[in-house]
Amino acid sequence: MKQIQLTIVATSLVLVEVLLVGAQRASALPTADLVVYGDSLASGWSNWSWNTTVNFNNNTPVFGGSKSIAATLNQPWAGLSLRTDTPVLPTQHYTLTLRVHGGTGSPKQLRLFVRETDTGAQIGQYDFTAPVGTWMTITRTFADFGNPAQVARIDIMDRSGSAQGAFYVDEIRWLANPASLSGLAMTVTIQASNVLTPFLPDMLGSNLPAWLGPSKFSNATFRARTVASGLKLLRLPGGSWSNSYGWLSCEMGSNQPGVEPCGSGWASWASRPTDFINFLKATGMRGMWVVNPNGTSKEAAALVAFMNGSVNDNRVIGVDIRGTNWYTVGRWAALRVAGGNPDPVGIKRWEFGNEVYASKSSTASSSSSGLCVSWAWEDTWTCDGYEYVNGVGSGSSRREGYLEFRQEMQFVDPTITLAAVGTEYPGAPSDVGGGTYSGWGSRVISAAGAQLDMYTIHPYPYFNLPPLMSQVLANPQAYWPGIMNGVRNAFNIYGGGRQAPVAVTEFNLVGLSSQDTGQWMTRAVNALFLADSLGQATQQGVVLFTQWDLANGRDSNGTEYGLMHEDNGFFRAPQYYVYPLWSRFGTHMVAVTSTADPASQVSVYAGRVNSYTVSLLAVNKLATPVTTTIQTPGFGPLTGGTKWQIVATDLSTQTVTYNGVLNPADDLSNAPPTTLSVSGYSTAQVLPPYSVTLFHLSSLAPRAWIPLARRP
Repeated sequence: MKQIQLTIVATSLVLVEVLLVGAQRASALPTADLVVYGDSLASGWSNWSWNTTVNFNNNTPVFGGSKSIAATLNQPWAGLSLRTDTPVLPTQHYTLTLRVHGGTGSPKQLRLFVRETDTGAQIGQYDFTAPVGTWMTITRTFADFGNPAQVARIDIMDRSGSAQGAFYVDEIRWLANPASLSGLAMTVTIQASNVLTPFLPDMLGSNLPAWLGPSKFSNATFRARTVASGLKLLRLPGGSWSNSYGWLSCEMGSNQPGVEPCGSGWASWASRPTDFINFLKATGMRGMWVVNPNGTSKEAAALVAFMNGSVNDNRVIGVDIRGTNWYTVGRWAALRVAGGNPDPVGIKRWEFGNEVYASKSSTASSSSSGLCVSWAWEDTWTCDGYEYVNGVGSGSSRREGYLEFRQEMQFVDPTITLAAVGTEYPGAPSDVGGGTYSGWGSRVISAAGAQLDMYTIHPYPYFNLPPLMSQVLANPQAYWPGIMNGVRNAFNIYGGGRQAPVAVTEFNLVGLSSQDTGQWMTRAVNALFLADSLGQATQQGVVLFTQWDLANGRDSNGTEYGLMHEDNGFFRAPQYYVYPLWSRFGTHMVAVTSTADPASQVSVYAGRVNSYTVSLLAVNKLATPVTTTIQTPGFGPLTGGTKWQIVATDLSTQTVTYNGVLNPADDLSNAPPTTLSVSGYSTAQVLPPYSVTLFHLSSLAPRAWIPLARRP
C-alpha cells in the first residue's frame, strides 16, 4: 500500500508540471531533498549544540534506518544545534521535516527555531511537546519561520527551565521544491462591495450518531475538541439509524408499548435523547433532528414537545392512528425536565427520515415496491416520492406522510421547519440526465409544493475513487455547480418555479466506506477537498451543510468518516481542521477573482467578517508554494492582518499542522494564528504546498457593504 501511495504522489507532481505551463516560473530545475540526518549527520553539517550530550549513532529508538540522534539536555535552556556550511535557500528547499521522540519519563518541553547566520538571532520560534514512547512529525516551512532569507542553523532547545534528560531526533531533511518559490505567482482581487451570499452558521455542521453511546458523549476530550472545531450545528440521531430510532423507547431504556422500538436491541446502550441534549448543552451546539418516518405524526409531535415544549403547555397532542395516546405538550416537556434539562432545547431544524428513497421492497408499500431499487438499504415504508409526501393506506394500517408530520409537529412549535428527503438528481427518468430512484426528487417537489420547508440531499461524489488525488482536488469546481443547477431546474419544472432552500445533510468524499481501501477520507487530500467543497456549496446557494460525521468508528479496511476517530482517543483527522478556519470566514461571501486555475492550482473564497475586516480562504492544491498578491481595491488602506493555516507534507499524510503545530491542545490554545504586518491596498503572501489558509485583512476605515440579491 505504501508503494501505491508513493506512486500516486509522484504522478501528481508530473501533472503539476504540466498544469503550470504558461504560468510565471523560474528557470531553476527541481532539486533533490536535502538530507540533514539520515543514519548519520550529512556532509557539510556540524554539531554546534550547547550544554547537551549528543550521540549521532544511537541505536534505539529509531524512526527510520538503523540510527537516530540522542540529545541529553544537561542544563536548563540547553539545546541541540546543527549548523551547515552552505545555508539552505527557500528557492531550493522550502519545507523542513523531522521526527522527534520524547524518550522516557516526562514529555519533553522543547522549542524549535532557526538562524540565518552562525550567530544570528533565533527566529521562527515553534514550541512543542515531544511525547513519551513515540515519534511525532514536525513540518515547518520558510513561511512558518517568518520567511528568512536563508537558514544556517537548526536549533532544538529546552523551554521548561530545567534539565529534561534525553530526547531523540531522526529523519531530518529539507524537502525539495519541484519549482522555485516563484513557480506560480498569482494575483487575487477581493471585490469587497459585491456581497454574493450569506455564509450561514448552519453551513458549519456535522452528524452525531447514537451508536457512540453515552460514555463517548460525556468524554471530556470529545467535548472540548468539538467546541474548538468551530462547528455550530449537529444533525441527530445518526444516518440510517434515524429510521429505526424510537425516541421514547430509547429515552426510557426499554421498548415502550404502542410506540416505535429503539432499534434492534439498542435500548439498553444507545445514546438517549437526553444524552444528545446534554452534549449540545456542553458544547454549545445547535441540534437538527431526523424524525423516524416509520412512526406516527403525533409521536413526532411529542418529540418536538420533549425538545422544545414547556411543562405548563396543556395543549393536547392526542391519540395517533395506532391508538396510542400522546397526551399533552407539557407531559413530554416534564419528561425532559426529569432528565435534568429544565429549559427547552429549541431545536428548529427537523428532517423527515433519512434517505427514504432507498427503501427496501420488503418494507415498502405494495403500491410503491415496483419503484424500489435492488440495492436498497433503508427499512422504510415507501419508494414513491408522492406517497412519502402524502402518505398511503387508511385506518390503523395508514402510513402518514411529510405533510401530516409537518402539520402535527408545527402544531407543537410553529417556529420549526421540517425538511423533506430529496436526491441530488431529482428529475424524472425521462429528463435529460435522468432522475435517480424512479424520479423520487421530482415527485417530492411536485407533491409538497409550497409546503416544502427545505429539500435535503446527500451528495457523496465518489463510489469508486479516481486513480489520482489531484483529480479529487479538481472535483468540487465542477461537481457543485452541476448538482445545484440540476436541483434548481427540477424546482422550475416540478415546483412551479418556487425554489425551496436546499440543505446538504450528509457529505464526505466516498459514499461507501468499504470502497475507500486507501483510507483517503483520513488523509490530507480530504481536508483540501472538504475546504473547497464548503466554499463551492456556499457559492452555489446551499443553506445548510452537515458533514458525515463528527466521530464514527473505523471500517474493517481502516478508513473512517469522522472528523475525529472515536477509537483512537478522538484523534483529529486532517479534515477536522477545516472547520476552525471556515468558522472564522465571516458572515457573507463576497466576490473575488484570481489568476490561478481553481480546479488544478489554487481556489479562493473571500468574505465579510465585519465592517472593518475582509477574509480570504485559499486552498493550495499544488506541491509547490504559491506567491500570492492579495489586492483589496476600495477597501483599505490595510492596517493589519491575521493568518490561520493548515499545512500537509503531502496529500497522503494522515497528520497536518494547524498554525504550525502538530496535534495541538484540545482547545487549540497553543496554536495561535500569525499576526501579519500589512499596509496599503495589497499584500504579498506565500501559500505553502498542500495548504488551506485563512487571512483576515483589516482597515481602520469602515466599509459600506452593498448586498446583492441572494441566489435562490
